[in-house]
Amino acid sequence: GAPGEAHSAGRQPAHWFATGSCVYMLLRALALVVGASASAEINCTFAPNECPGVSWDLTPLQQLTHSADLEVAAAAGEVPDEHFWLGVCRSPIEAGQCETLSNISDPAGLQVWRSEAGGEECAPLGSLSTAAWSMASPGNEAEGVLLSFSGGAAGRSMVVRFVCDKSIPKAVLTEATGGSLKYNLTVRAAAACPVGRCTAPQRDGGSGAATFFGVLLGGAALYLVGGMAYNVRSGVEGIDRIPHWHFWQRVPQLAADGASDAYRGALQLARFGRNYARAWSGGGSSRHEPLRAAEATE
Repeated sequence: GAPGEAHSAGRQPAHWFATGSCVYMLLRALALVVGASASAEINCTFAPNECPGVSWDLTPLQQLTHSADLEVAAAAGEVPDEHFWLGVCRSPIEAGQCETLSNISDPAGLQVWRSEAGGEECAPLGSLSTAAWSMASPGNEAEGVLLSFSGGAAGRSMVVRFVCDKSIPKAVLTEATGGSLKYNLTVRAAAACPVGRCTAPQRDGGSGAATFFGVLLGGAALYLVGGMAYNVRSGVEGIDRIPHWHFWQRVPQLAADGASDAYRGALQLARFGRNYARAWSGGGSSRHEPLRAAEATE
């Protein structure tokens, strides 16, 4: 039976190495050719709105694998001889040999396993009509792009991750993981590399502060360099070439004086406030009397 669902009778093995019949091999080859020409396809390009400047065009990868599906065996588990077939932006050619398509005419991928009767059974992992693109990591094109499908047999779904790997001239389906009818497949290929780079603006609020400090530092540098150039041209010698050097010498003392004045002012204000409150609590014929009393104590 199928992993996670019940199946009816098994079928004749789909692979040529499972039978010695030359007639079966010939018929299979003919079916694959017909399947390749009739295979359903979808658009194989993606440009994320949230990350302008980068895009993926997997059309060359689609053409590279047009006449052959990608296949990978699943990790050893409870399902006997489980493996997966995938076509890039198209239905697998092997879908023409699958009798248990659950009325899905455009399977995005296939899960195949050995039935209890010894034959092979398969189930679509989604429908091409449900294709949805997304970045594997928003803002980081190096993590690859995702192509998701749903609506497979018994609720199966699949996410295919395309990863740029310039050391692999041809596409390789490197792994298939998952469970509970949700599967993750990874394709590595040189033709899966993105075009351009992400130029998405920062969303953490730090860009405004960076701009402010950038303008501040730039203005300070312009003031210093421009002022020194002017003073040199005017014949000023030594440390006086620094623009307004004598003023800047006084800045620390001016800052200290300002802080001292602010401190004394705060003390006077606090003392006045206490005297005003004391005079007010003592009563008076009008609101002006506490104010005059507080002023008198100063």
